[in-house]
Amino acid sequence: MENERPFTGHGWVALLLFAALLLEGAVAQWLGQWLMQPTFMATPQLTLMLLIMLAIFVPAERYLIYFAVVAGLLFDSFYTGMLGINTLLWPLVVFLADQLRPYIPRTPLYLGVTQIIFLTAYAACDYLLNRFTGYGAVGWTNLITVHLAPGLLVNIGLFAICYLPLRRLLINLNQR
Repeated sequence: MENERPFTGHGWVALLLFAALLLEGAVAQWLGQWLMQPTFMATPQLTLMLLIMLAIFVPAERYLIYFAVVAGLLFDSFYTGMLGINTLLWPLVVFLADQLRPYIPRTPLYLGVTQIIFLTAYAACDYLLNRFTGYGAVGWTNLITVHLAPGLLVNIGLFAICYLPLRRLLINLNQR
């Protein structure tokens, strides 16, 4: 919008993303014994959920896509064995969330459903890219029952825990 003040919390956004990257790894390690079973593979997606919330709550600026590229590259280099998947997908998710921002009410229900939609689309694209590169050979049924459904359950719980503090923090950052 023309009347919006320029956003000046870029450093805080970078710090939040770095903290989310570290926290996501810690949560995955801490809950790994319960969440990472052969028939139940739930991975937390805290950084991606934060990127979606940032795209919705923080004023539209191009820098967020660059932050998503850097965060995806850091995530790929630390937590996955293949560079590029999250480096490509996270900026696309941020771009789509930024484009849909005017149509998404900022209520917990709508933001939760938005998170579910984006996490599902991300998982499907991640699967397709892994399948294309030869790193994934699992079928769609296995993807949905073993990875997607448990992952969505865990991430919905994490969203419910993190929503209020994160929303308040992002609103305060936006008002600075």
